Amino acid sequence: MDNQLTLNVEKRQSMRITVVLILAIGALVFTSGALVLILAGRTAVKNTVELLHDTAEITIEALEKDIETHIRPVESIINRFVRMTADGDVDPRNTDEFLRALKGSLAAAPQVSGAVFWDLNGREHGLFQSPDGAFQVVSSDNSGLAEMQELLSSDLTTYQTRWRPPAHEEGRTYVYVSAALFANDEPLGILAAGVSLAELSQFVKKTGHEFDMTAFILYGEDQVLAHPDFEDGLPTSVDDDTPLVQLSDLDDDVLRQFHSSPPLERALEQGLILREIETDDHVNLVLSRQSWAFGETVWHIGVYAPANTLDGQLVRLLTTVIAAIAVVALSMLAAVFLARYISRPIRKLAAAAESIGRLELSNIDRLSRSRIKELDDQAVAFNRMLESLKWFGTYVPKRLVDRLISGNVDQSLASREEELTVMFTDIIGFTAMSENMAPADVGRLLNHHFETLSNCIEAEGGTLDKYIGDAVMAFWGAPEHQEDHAMRACRAALRMAQALEAPPADDLDLPHVRLKVAIHTGPLLVGNIGAAARMNYTVIGDTVNTCSRIESLCSQFDDGSAAIVLVSNDTLARTGDDAFSTEPAGSFEVKGRREKISVSRLLGSQVSDT
Repeated sequence: MDNQLTLNVEKRQSMRITVVLILAIGALVFTSGALVLILAGRTAVKNTVELLHDTAEITIEALEKDIETHIRPVESIINRFVRMTADGDVDPRNTDEFLRALKGSLAAAPQVSGAVFWDLNGREHGLFQSPDGAFQVVSSDNSGLAEMQELLSSDLTTYQTRWRPPAHEEGRTYVYVSAALFANDEPLGILAAGVSLAELSQFVKKTGHEFDMTAFILYGEDQVLAHPDFEDGLPTSVDDDTPLVQLSDLDDDVLRQFHSSPPLERALEQGLILREIETDDHVNLVLSRQSWAFGETVWHIGVYAPANTLDGQLVRLLTTVIAAIAVVALSMLAAVFLARYISRPIRKLAAAAESIGRLELSNIDRLSRSRIKELDDQAVAFNRMLESLKWFGTYVPKRLVDRLISGNVDQSLASREEELTVMFTDIIGFTAMSENMAPADVGRLLNHHFETLSNCIEAEGGTLDKYIGDAVMAFWGAPEHQEDHAMRACRAALRMAQALEAPPADDLDLPHVRLKVAIHTGPLLVGNIGAAARMNYTVIGDTVNTCSRIESLCSQFDDGSAAIVLVSNDTLARTGDDAFSTEPAGSFEVKGRREKISVSRLLGSQVSDT
């Protein structure tokens, strides 16, 4: 991909930033001061109910957005497996294959607590996912349970997903979605996936604390779905028969009166309901909204806080009115000086930002420090960002860096299933070799070796995924689409063999190394995978595991060559019959696959490099 940016700049009349800042700061200071003085009287007479209403509405909207983001991936996973089963891409009756596919989907959505498949006889198998990303396989026979027969009879009629009432299993309560899986229009069973109420309660507590309020979710008219007290788990009184805490048993004097307290007013345009609930200590204002998005039972999503918590806001408002009068006069006098002082580093920042837009990182000078804290923070942050961008390419695949820096970020970075080609390499006899070397020499050897392989991979447009000890993992076909990803991977392997045949420079004084290389092509999940705070652009799937197994077969063909390259026939089928010189190596059983894998040894290229 050509990473150059094309900038279409339209010529237009413009003003210098110094003039703009003088006019803008002066006008804004005068206007804002005048508006504060005019509006202060009207704002001061607003009561605490109105102030809390606005804040609570923002809190509810944030809470609803968090819930939607947290729960909707459950539905997406179910719908994906409905399609895959109908298309024949996965068979839930093949337990090992099904669990591998399920594990890949759950790994991409860590907030989903687990998924379970029930066949027509009520037998189940599935996975539960712990908060640390570990998986637990579950398997049991529920054929004799009346609840299971009821579930099967009610859901084996449609492809559509259905939100079910909360259920308690394995010591946790879940809200979950279920749908029937069909193959050739014949029902196979029910797949369900869910999120634990402890996870929902963590979201509720976090959102409420951001606004100094208590957030909650009630289920129906007498049960509690999420509450800050439940972030570490529900009370021990919850079991399979009573999966939710009854509202009357909740240790919350405000919410226990929720349904018995009539609304004060209803904001029809937002669907909000306001209540005033009095406890022994004070009066609480409660704002809630009803949601029918997750099943046939209404969810009451809301927040509450003591009414007297807003008294301080009124005091600060009156103080602001007094201070505004003095600030307007002083600020007008300082506007011209401040505008000139601010404009200089801003102009430098604009020029540097334009260079970043052209990806000319090496030509950008560091910004000078300033005595104004905000401008100094700006300079420090920009300089730190500049250094980070320069180092960014060292730790992230180069092609991904180019896409991120240039702003060309689209859905190609989201997790998706693609056919890609994967490569694994490993140094022959590295363990024995490194035992007789000093740690510093081992480091120099690996650095030189990895640089050699990285150059070969990047020369053929590959993405270097990771280093694993002395091994390298790379793939072709993403983030940029490459029709010839199999050809590129094979050419990269031949480049590596040619590079290893040449002895290292004398001044490096490094031992000669030989290499095992494996190449395999197949479907993979590729994209950003990980937690919100730490994403990794990588690939996962059975194709990766199979390629790793092929690499272990290379030792059986060690004839002293600089590189022993084994390529699966799935890869060769995508390179053409006469692209490379190969010889069949046989079919082998590999761990994790029921069918044998056929491989050939890659000897050379029969066409000129392009």
